Amino acid sequence: MKRFDSGRVQDKLINRLERLERQQAFQRDRFFKYKLPEIHNKLTQALLMKKIIETDNPAAISDLILQGLKKALKSSEFDFKYFIAPVRNLVPRSNPYSLYMTQYVMEVLIHDPNVIDIYGTDQEIYQVINEVISQINIQFERTEEEIMAQMARNKSLIPGTREYEIALEQLFRQKLGEPQPGNPS
Repeated sequence: MKRFDSGRVQDKLINRLERLERQQAFQRDRFFKYKLPEIHNKLTQALLMKKIIETDNPAAISDLILQGLKKALKSSEFDFKYFIAPVRNLVPRSNPYSLYMTQYVMEVLIHDPNVIDIYGTDQEIYQVINEVISQINIQFERTEEEIMAQMARNKSLIPGTREYEIALEQLFRQKLGEPQPGNPS
């Protein structure tokens, strides 16, 4: 007897992968929501100190990098993936935000009148950017683990409920401070 599979197994796998992708995107957005100023400052400093970007106007470069970070955070999934398409295979297992900022430096900043020149290969630029984002992310993940452990100890809150989400957001604000104005909440 032939068995006709309606594709339920594949549908379940696809749904699970999509859910995992949405969860990772939500965590990345939370990371940027709370750490944008720190990422901005350290990234600007690293790009200027390691002489990736040569300029006479560091303040203008700082503003441009902040614009790039906010653009990455606010762009749709399609726009985000389209923008990083030229560099998506630059390194294996790449950080999408590091790729975005690498492409931003190579495609947008290079044409700005405040930029004299940009030095380094695509991979070298990516390494500098990824180093900054990864260091901040490691600290953020430690804090996030502490918060999740604290939430797990509270038996009165059920994950997925509105009360749980409110308590979780309050703990993030308590540990990390308020999200910066202009960032999606």
